[in-house]
Amino acid sequence: MLRPRFIPKVADLKFLVDPQIRPCCGPVFFARSLESGAADNISANGSFGFVDTSKMKLLVTCQHVWAAFDVARRENPQMKMCVCPSSNSVLVLDPIQPIDQDEKLDLASFDMEPFLTKCTDSKFFPLDCENVPRVVKGDALAFVGFPGRIQAQTSIGVKFWRRLHATIAYDVSDSCVYSDVSRLKSSKPEPESVRQASARGGISGSPCFLVRQNLLLQLVGFATSEALNVLRFTLARCLNADGTLKRRFLI
Repeated sequence: MLRPRFIPKVADLKFLVDPQIRPCCGPVFFARSLESGAADNISANGSFGFVDTSKMKLLVTCQHVWAAFDVARRENPQMKMCVCPSSNSVLVLDPIQPIDQDEKLDLASFDMEPFLTKCTDSKFFPLDCENVPRVVKGDALAFVGFPGRIQAQTSIGVKFWRRLHATIAYDVSDSCVYSDVSRLKSSKPEPESVRQASARGGISGSPCFLVRQNLLLQLVGFATSEALNVLRFTLARCLNADGTLKRRFLI
């Protein structure tokens, strides 16, 4: 049986871990309109992470999220890719194209330089792409999901239910870390409507953080897929400082 190296307390997750993650991630979604009633116009949603490599400020999400948007945009040219960089703002990423994307790594990266003036309430989590901490079995991990899609309409558009998760790494490869999500710990309970929708909905692209005993966080990956209670995170070491991807880890 795998023995965790460290398990953060629920209170620590809520008051010490979550405040470090909150400013650098959020939901990404596709919408035809951001006018009143925008909730009815949203076709899909996932998550993003803001990353500062010291060379570039990037938005990172899943390649399958971008691919879905590309299909939706071809079917309806009015479709826009949007993010919520803070709890009270919606940012339309238009025009936008990835710096790089890879289906196997399931990552896509985007240059946020054109949009920085609209991200004043956000933070870009520092990442040294050549010195990403190694994850080992039993390490504690934390990430945020946005389950249940839309919680409510607001004056600015939409509001997403937000949930912080903690879990344990049970297997690690050159490009990925895996977690048994049947043992997830949450910082707070969720309403029945969210439980029925999906406890882990909207996590695709969510940044994943290594939690040490001092409760300081280190970015180590991005949530990319889930199957049979196994959640996969593609490791942040697959990202270059210029936003391109290191495919050599797939060999």
